[in-house]
Amino acid sequence: MTLYTNMPLEVVLEGFNDDREDMQEIWTSGVKMQVIPIAPGMGKIVRLIECGLDDYLNPKFTPGTIIQYQ
Repeated sequence: MTLYTNMPLEVVLEGFNDDREDMQEIWTSGVKMQVIPIAPGMGKIVRLIECGLDDYLNPKFTPGTIIQYQ
């Protein structure tokens, strides 16, 4: 990969090796998604993994949305 930028390399790669938050894969409403747990039974959506095409347009599955699951 080639990256052309006038920014210092330290700024571009800042946080590249930082630990990422633990994520879980869950099924809810017929959609498999990856979430970051924020409380027991609650999480923030990171991305959709398995779903129908219409689910990508559903505002309740938007990344960053807080959902409840079991």
